[in-house]
Amino acid sequence: MDELQAQLIAEQFNRLKDNIEARFQKIERQQSHQADLSAEKLAQIHAQLDQIQKILDDHENRIRTVDDAVITQRSSTTIMQAVQVALTIIASAIAAYLGGK
Repeated sequence: MDELQAQLIAEQFNRLKDNIEARFQKIERQQSHQADLSAEKLAQIHAQLDQIQKILDDHENRIRTVDDAVITQRSSTTIMQAVQVALTIIASAIAAYLGGK
């Protein structure tokens, strides 16, 4: 093997080394880009999750408010019916008392 062939092989190895390094750098850039995209998507998912949680809390509060209103209305209706029954009993007692005289 003469000097010219040795230089040629050395140049080929250097070129191969440069190609391999370039490919590694390209892969590292792509991996970094994918990591950035994944981080951005994760941040968006967290933001959406926070919004959904706020909406859920709002709906729960509204349902509780409506439930409390229904319970209050039922209680009021029950009290009104009890008063109505009491007045009917009192009126019946008065009518029976006056009718008996």
